[in-house]
Amino acid sequence: MKKILSFIIILSLALFPIDVSAATSSDEIEYFSNGDYIIFTIEDESSNSIQPYSKTVTKSKTGRYIHNNSVQWYVKVTGTFTYGSGTSKCTSSSVSAKSSADGWKIVNSSASKSKNTASATATAKHYYNNSVIDTVTRTVKLTCSSTGKFS
Repeated sequence: MKKILSFIIILSLALFPIDVSAATSSDEIEYFSNGDYIIFTIEDESSNSIQPYSKTVTKSKTGRYIHNNSVQWYVKVTGTFTYGSGTSKCTSSSVSAKSSADGWKIVNSSASKSKNTASATATAKHYYNNSVIDTVTRTVKLTCSSTGKFS
């Protein structure tokens, strides 16, 4: 029975290969001294092959600013990358930033690209009684390796 099951598994893997190079979501956390934190998550946007030895992939990385276990605002970079044959390159970069909480407002955001990295920066201000009580600027960077690993 074990031999039959092993044969079926091996046959299934041969007939239905899995793309193990596709990056899965991963989270990083940056903590602040006041107890707030930012969670960074990488997500797939699209993927398609352009040549036998290289790929074009669009991914995003989002930084969500958390206060009292609630998202206050986020900054998201979306980048399109080509990789393979020992190289990688960012071909486009865009930014999205939005506040979802009362008192926070995104006052500035921008995107850039350099070599194999897409970056987005946003500045959020926290208002109380029409006065700024906190200003937070964060940059999210998404980097692609020559093998399609994203960080």
